[in-house]
Amino acid sequence: MPVTPGLAIGVDLGATKIAAALISPDGQLLDSSQALTEASQGAEAVLDRITDQVSALLRRAAGPITGVGIGSPGQVNSQLGIVRKAVNLGWEEIYLSTEIQARLGYHLPVYIQKDTNLSALGEYYFGASRDCPDFVYLGIGSGLGGGIMSGGRLVTGADWNAAELGHLSLDPEGLSCACGSRGCAETIVSGPGLVNLARRFLDDHRFASSLISNQYLSTTQILDAARLGDELARQALAQVGRHLGLVMASCIAVLNPGRFIIGGGLGLAAFDELVQAAWDELRQRTLSTSYQNLEIVPSQVESSAIGAACLVWYFQDEFIPKEVIT
Repeated sequence: MPVTPGLAIGVDLGATKIAAALISPDGQLLDSSQALTEASQGAEAVLDRITDQVSALLRRAAGPITGVGIGSPGQVNSQLGIVRKAVNLGWEEIYLSTEIQARLGYHLPVYIQKDTNLSALGEYYFGASRDCPDFVYLGIGSGLGGGIMSGGRLVTGADWNAAELGHLSLDPEGLSCACGSRGCAETIVSGPGLVNLARRFLDDHRFASSLISNQYLSTTQILDAARLGDELARQALAQVGRHLGLVMASCIAVLNPGRFIIGGGLGLAAFDELVQAAWDELRQRTLSTSYQNLEIVPSQVESSAIGAACLVWYFQDEFIPKEVIT
C-alpha cells in the first residue's frame, strides 16, 4: 500500500510574483505566503525572496514537512535542479534547488520542475484527471504551455524539454514567434494571438464588427463581443479554437491521451467557444478510433503552488491512495 505523505510546501515562481503554499496530503491549502518577484533586482534577490516565503511557512507549520517543490518558468532540468534559461526572469544556469537548500539551512529536499508540468501534476493528484493517468494539460494565456502525463508519469524528455506544445510548428510560413521560429502554435493559440487575429481581421475588413475597435483591443473585449454576436470576434475565437484543435490532433497522433485539460486565463474564460471549434478541427485530423472516448475538460486546480507541492510526493514516489483524495 502506498505511504501517505506528510505536508509539502509548493512554490509558484512567476515573472511578477512568488506564491508559496503549505499543502496537506488531501490537497488542502493550510497556509500561504507571497511576495513580488522583482526579477530586475537580480537572481540573488529573487532566491532570497523564495527562501523568505518558504521559511515563513516552515515556522508556522503544525507538522513535519516532507519537502519543497518549486515550479519555474523556462527550461528546467529537474534531475540537476537547474533552471537552464528563463527569459522573463533573466536567468541562465541557476542552480535553484541547491541555492534554496543552502539558504534554508534545513536537511530538506527541494525539487524543481517546469511550471506547466506542475499544472498537469496538480490536476492528476487533486483535479480534473485523478481518474485518468494519460492526459495532456494545455494552459492558454499569455502563451501556450503544456504538460503531459503518460501512465501516471510526467513526460519530460531526454533533455527535460518535452511538452513545449506552444512551439509546435503549425505553419512554416506563419507568424514570427518570440522563440525565433515561425508558425508556432502560441502565435495563434494565446491571448496575444487572439488579439493579433482580431486586429488583422479589422485591418483587412474581413468581417463586420460594430463592437470592437483597433484602439482598445483586449481578450476580454473580444470575448464579450463574441458573446453578443459580433461576427469578427466570433471568427477570431473560432480561428484560435481551430488551431487548438490542430495542437490536439498532433498530441493524439503521438500520445493517444484519454483527456485534454484546458487551463490558463484565456483557456478557462473562453473554454466553450475554443473547445467547440477544436472538436470540429480534430475530428477532421485524426482517426475516429483515437477520439471516440476522448474528453476535453476545464482545469480544476486554481493554485499552481498545489502542483508544486505534489512534485515533492511525486519525486519521492509517495503517491496518495485514492481513498485519501476522494
